[in-house]
Amino acid sequence: MEQKKILFVSHDANRAGSQLLLLQLLRLLKERGVPMHLLLCNGGELEAEFEEVVGVTRLYHSKKITTPPFTGKILRKTNLLKLYEERSLQKGNEKVLAELEQQNIGLVFINSIANAEVYYDFLKSYHHLPLVLFVHELAMSVKIYTQEVQLAYLLKKTDHLIAVSNAVADYYIKKYDFPATRVSTFTLIDHEHIDQRLAAVQHDILEKTYKIPEDAIVIGGCGNAEWRKGNDIFNWIASRVIRKTQPLPVYFVWVGAGPQHEIYELIESDIRLMGLSDKIILIPPTPRALDYINRFDVLLLSSREDPYPLVVMEAALQEIPVVCFEDAGGAPELIESDAGFVVPYMDISAASDAIIQLILDPSLRNTLGENARRKVLERHNTDKSVASVEAIIQKYLPLQVSEQHNQ
Repeated sequence: MEQKKILFVSHDANRAGSQLLLLQLLRLLKERGVPMHLLLCNGGELEAEFEEVVGVTRLYHSKKITTPPFTGKILRKTNLLKLYEERSLQKGNEKVLAELEQQNIGLVFINSIANAEVYYDFLKSYHHLPLVLFVHELAMSVKIYTQEVQLAYLLKKTDHLIAVSNAVADYYIKKYDFPATRVSTFTLIDHEHIDQRLAAVQHDILEKTYKIPEDAIVIGGCGNAEWRKGNDIFNWIASRVIRKTQPLPVYFVWVGAGPQHEIYELIESDIRLMGLSDKIILIPPTPRALDYINRFDVLLLSSREDPYPLVVMEAALQEIPVVCFEDAGGAPELIESDAGFVVPYMDISAASDAIIQLILDPSLRNTLGENARRKVLERHNTDKSVASVEAIIQKYLPLQVSEQHNQ
């Protein structure tokens, strides 16, 4: 009998934290021989990389409804265009469901609560199957990406919830009364894969691309530009630190802020009006993010809310200390007092002082950075994390997987 597959669901293929984490997980599960398939609800630049790892069914193709110009004109005149679009969408959805039916799905693995609507409305024929939910979101993202009814139903149907940090686990246990006995807390970082990529990074990418001096001290931020990520806070801290450390060559660099983001013009305007366009550099989303992060001397996590961003672990693996805010997510759980500085929530003065201390004390930067890498390797062992995910899956869908990984 053909072995049943796990249906992984991703809301899109954008180059962002939860999607990159899912890509890592799929790669590692493939190595273990886990049978799986991916439902991709929207596109993005990671799409080709997903395809290299797993079979992909695209839901978003069913939303692209076009009509020949003449036909569309007639339909509009007869008020039948809406009916035509609804029928076309229905046919597209039926085609996608028929494709999924061929996959022999035995368990649904939802990556991110951003898929609550898809699960609620589109995957109704799979509501009887066991469900594992991997959550990366706290309160702000919940409000942005879900509707209350849809999220409540998703949580009701969830057999096991995986949270990326204690902060995230506590949120769903306390806010939604999710049973603590069915919650696991861990995240995933494929440190061997990242170390391999680091061996090939361009160490002077900022010098060559943005003409910063070789002796520049770089304070970095990373993530798609949005209010939750605190790009404005990053700029305020930058202004304070640069002013207080003159004439040292201190630069602030944000990787992931481009014209495609709604707030880009606002943050770019602030930088220009501060007179700091030569000292605060905005870099659009790029597959070479690790090259830029490698050049950071300090990572400033300016987020108002960030469950447990991948960039914190990527920076830590490169022995880069981190400055972050209390009560803003899971990063303080790793950083604590020996891998950087955790300052009071939104305390711009305290964050600035911490960064200045790190700028002026290279030996402290080195010590905290070394601690950060050690802690990631100790707390986020890749094999143990993947084995934990596999054990959860096996509880609800017994699988035959590669024996060499289970000895």
